[in-house]
Amino acid sequence: MGSALRAFLLALLCLAGLIAPVGALDRARLNEARLISEAELAELLQAASRGRTGISSARVDGGDFVVMAGGTEMRFGLARLSAQLNAEPDAAGRQRGFDSLLQKLDRVAANGDPNKPSPAEIARFRDALLPVLKNRSYVEEFAALARKQGVPEGKLLHLPLAGDVIVVPAQDLPRITRFVSVGEGRRYGLSDADVFEAALANLERRARTFDILVRGAIRAFDFKPSDYTVSLLLLPNPWKYIPRLPKTVVIAMPGRSVLAFGDGDDPKAVAALREIAAMKDDYPVSRMLFRLAPGGLQPFR
Repeated sequence: MGSALRAFLLALLCLAGLIAPVGALDRARLNEARLISEAELAELLQAASRGRTGISSARVDGGDFVVMAGGTEMRFGLARLSAQLNAEPDAAGRQRGFDSLLQKLDRVAANGDPNKPSPAEIARFRDALLPVLKNRSYVEEFAALARKQGVPEGKLLHLPLAGDVIVVPAQDLPRITRFVSVGEGRRYGLSDADVFEAALANLERRARTFDILVRGAIRAFDFKPSDYTVSLLLLPNPWKYIPRLPKTVVIAMPGRSVLAFGDGDDPKAVAALREIAAMKDDYPVSRMLFRLAPGGLQPFR
């Protein structure tokens, strides 16, 4: 009799949503390799919402997980969110992605904007910024890619440096370098100018040491990670550490990882630099040569 009564009470509690039924999904499901469905994600979010202070109701409606908090309705698109979780390479990535969803639920419960980044997210965005030198042609490439992705107004945040070279703030992420668009920093409380300033400050902190390689009449900067070697030009004065600088410093930077220089008054050095500048690179900067001038860089003819 007692066991029957206990089973009856458990059934009532499950119906009331106060406890999860036996076999209900929990986040351990995210550790499995098979794809998670929209229905499964909805069940996980429903369980996470249950009993969360500030959330008055949660339901699935038209492919969205809908949360009510303080009279405000917030919708989470299940197709998009499940696709994002399934795109993660491993269980750890899926768990982190689900943690991010739980943080949004917490912000909804606190009557906040779930799309507003947390202080930790703002810090990650700012700390990942570094300045990158690119060829000017990338401005249109970026815009074309943005249009293809359904963002017709997407524009690359950049400043001209010299000749056909531009400076672009980018996020130095574990697997990729992600270039920043105009206005993107506003979500993190940063103006476009703030984004550039943060990128330059991060470069100064990271580029405390670098080496100089000597190859005959040509010398070259050596920096790790090599993708940001050419960015050393943006340091306050990287040349002060280099002995025996020629009167006319001529620079070649065919790609992001190559920053070579030599004596502009030495025909052999200039010829060697022109060969370097003509090198093909997967991340091109310029095939021009540049002269170090008091006001910065100038094209060298």
